[in-house]
Amino acid sequence: MKFTLGKKTFMLGTAMTVVLGGFALALLGAGGIVAWEYSNSNAFCTNNCHAVHPEEPRANAVSSHARVQCVECHMGRLPTLQLMTLKAAHYNELLGMITGYERPLAATTLRPARDSCEGCHWPSVNHDDKVRTKVHYRDDPKNTEERTKLIVHTGGGVAREKATRGIHWHVEQNVEYVTDDVQKRTIPWVRITDKDGKSTVYFDAASKVGRAEMEQKPKRRMDCTDCHNATGHPFTNPADRVDQAIAAGRIDSSIPSIKARALAIIDKAAPLYGPMEEQVPTFKKIIADAAPKGQLKPEQQAAETQFEKSMVEILSLSEFEAKGLTWKSFPTQAGHKDFPGCFRCHDGKHFNEKGEAIRLQCTLCHDLPQVSVNGTLKTVNSMVTPGLTPPDSHNAPNFMHDHRTKVDNTCAMCHGPIKWGTEGGSFCANPACHGRKWPELSLDQTAK
Repeated sequence: MKFTLGKKTFMLGTAMTVVLGGFALALLGAGGIVAWEYSNSNAFCTNNCHAVHPEEPRANAVSSHARVQCVECHMGRLPTLQLMTLKAAHYNELLGMITGYERPLAATTLRPARDSCEGCHWPSVNHDDKVRTKVHYRDDPKNTEERTKLIVHTGGGVAREKATRGIHWHVEQNVEYVTDDVQKRTIPWVRITDKDGKSTVYFDAASKVGRAEMEQKPKRRMDCTDCHNATGHPFTNPADRVDQAIAAGRIDSSIPSIKARALAIIDKAAPLYGPMEEQVPTFKKIIADAAPKGQLKPEQQAAETQFEKSMVEILSLSEFEAKGLTWKSFPTQAGHKDFPGCFRCHDGKHFNEKGEAIRLQCTLCHDLPQVSVNGTLKTVNSMVTPGLTPPDSHNAPNFMHDHRTKVDNTCAMCHGPIKWGTEGGSFCANPACHGRKWPELSLDQTAK
């Protein structure tokens, strides 16, 4: 028996095949687009794939980059095909997820800032100076308010115009460095190359690794993330979060010793670890145990209730699931309050072959701080005429460290009576400089 298909039947079958095939391709294409978009979402990165540190999504949610997608920083704003290639090359991360990894996990393969940060932040723009005010509360019975005002020299500018200055000078110049620490807490070797190709190398005189050995290590060009390394999901000092809560009114500063109580609660909660939902009841018990006993007035009870809510939020952003981890396990190198930051290079002991050091000079990045306590100005401004050229001694690499050994009668001409101290009242008794500890540096020790 022989079957034959008519021309109309054949054409109808062909048309059906094309239509169904096109529909299937459209479905596959739509599904592929949805899958691709989902693979670039924060939900995929933090939950389905990279559940490395469950605390990072919480930290990101309260950061200045909360609306920036993970892939925009960790992969960069690149063409789609290039992004696909990069993702395919991340097989080593899949291997780590299968075989395990250590915590804290340090990112060693971040995209260059020129492919990520600079999509929004253009360093060639010359930024004006910015006034920053830091509010701190002392842990005394009155929760004494202390405000520190800084004029920050952000700077920037295009290197070829010879206009670079301030903090952003570092990313506009060709600055390379070597570190033997995966978290970049130390930078023993620095090289600066000018536009003519002339290089100057600075080496940490106190380094335990020899200069020749250090020069053989991989070199990295300095960019935004070498200082702003935790801007996407910062693990802030919880004491700073307490200050922020008091300043915002979420914690009532009229409660006696409330700052000291908050710090004691933080210390007691520090050893805790495990899933956050399991830690919260313990947080509340620690807070309740520290609360005042006895009958409280309605307004006092309301303040205590708000204090509990704020402290649970602060502890939820400060505690970790893995044992042994704290906010100190994730250093942020912007500034130099809790971690070395600027002092990794600007410590006065990185010397070149001529014996010249990278300057330990605070005013390269900001003016001398002004401090007020409970609204009363404690610092005394210099009487220097704007634009006056400072003495050569002020440009010495270690001037901020050993200026006390160089004091003579001429200093009073610009700075007023020379009176040492830590509580203000004279130019040389600035409480923002003296009477406190800096990471890897002491401005109060005897100059060497």
